Amino acid sequence: MPQVNEKQYVYVLASSNNDYYYEQFFLSLTSLRQFNPLANVIVLIDSKTKQNLTGKRSGYKKLVSEIKVITVPNDLAQKEASRWIKTSIHQYIQGEFLFIDCDTIITENLEYNFQDTVKIGAILDTHVTLDHHHLRNHFLKEDRKAGFSSSLKSNIRYNGGLIYCRNNALAQEFYEKWHSLWIEGLKKGCSQDMPSLNQANYELGNIIAELDGEWNCQISHNGLPYLVNAKIIHYYATSLNSVEPAYKLASTEILSCIKSTGELSPEITKLLDKPKTAFEEFSRIIADKSSIYAFDKSLYFKFIRFLKRHKST
Repeated sequence: MPQVNEKQYVYVLASSNNDYYYEQFFLSLTSLRQFNPLANVIVLIDSKTKQNLTGKRSGYKKLVSEIKVITVPNDLAQKEASRWIKTSIHQYIQGEFLFIDCDTIITENLEYNFQDTVKIGAILDTHVTLDHHHLRNHFLKEDRKAGFSSSLKSNIRYNGGLIYCRNNALAQEFYEKWHSLWIEGLKKGCSQDMPSLNQANYELGNIIAELDGEWNCQISHNGLPYLVNAKIIHYYATSLNSVEPAYKLASTEILSCIKSTGELSPEITKLLDKPKTAFEEFSRIIADKSSIYAFDKSLYFKFIRFLKRHKST
């Protein structure tokens, strides 16, 4: 029997029958296996989620190397349970690992050999520094609410969708700091994990090394230059309010199909064969600054999108 790759790939899953998080995870996991058949894939699942992963929601078992059920505080909501685990991965995983968000598609072999100087690695959120980020003011407000200062004193904002962690004391310290800061922020009404991620990095002297954008190609914002060489396509963004995304594998139709059957149809499998081309036939690239500003800032434009989205649902 072929030897399993010693490198570790980690997912965190918190899901119920009323969302598509499991379906996203199953799709990402399938794409990872397609290009990395011997990968050592570990999924961390909270105990409540594990109870409902039965029947059509159990296909993942054949694709993972190990399932770890994590007990989280009972008073945490589903998303909070996910972030509780995500910010404390280092407690459950021994050795170096690559954490991957569920809303991703793997496009090729993920064998990672980062330079020894990289202890913790991640990619800039939307591939830009904070001064060019369309949500800069939101981040400032969010950090003030949590009592953090990273966005006030640093021009770096990392995305938590892909994190490389080396097996050393510094990485351990980072995760301990991240988890404690996330709990601190949660008490103040900030449940997101990115503010505490970036605050931990700031307080530890900016120890996160910036990885190439191909490791976390965020196609919704500024990711097109990295698409041709993308190893991982990160297709969702919380600030993206389109009725349906241009990326087919992110569509509600496909996720609903997986939910209803528990399997990938031949049409979905075909898209995974060439994931970098899995875009809708009719699409547009918005690149001029005035249009981008209207898309991100205009209340009128947001209202039109809101009406269109609710009319289509």
